[in-house]
Amino acid sequence: MNEFAIGYMPVAGGFIAWFRKVHKCDNEILKGKGGHPIIYETKAEAKAAAGEAIVAYINGPLVRDGAVVEAQSAADAVFNGLKPFIRQRGSKRRTEVERRERA
Repeated sequence: MNEFAIGYMPVAGGFIAWFRKVHKCDNEILKGKGGHPIIYETKAEAKAAAGEAIVAYINGPLVRDGAVVEAQSAADAVFNGLKPFIRQRGSKRRTEVERRERA
């Protein structure tokens, strides 16, 4: 049960597509404008749309305990502001490196 899955279900007028996430036990139906299920004409169209939806979910933002994981952690924010530096052998002092722009 703990696996990704895609599929389709026959309905009046065609097929609806669904996908299941690992951490959820119910299927999520693909919905269009107004929250109404999208009805596809063929099984292949419905299954392809479900596949695209699950790939978009997998490649989307990561979720942890209901909160979106930020792309940059607090530690990264602290260290991104540092300038490049070098240390001379035997010295504990850091020397900041400045680059000249080419004319």
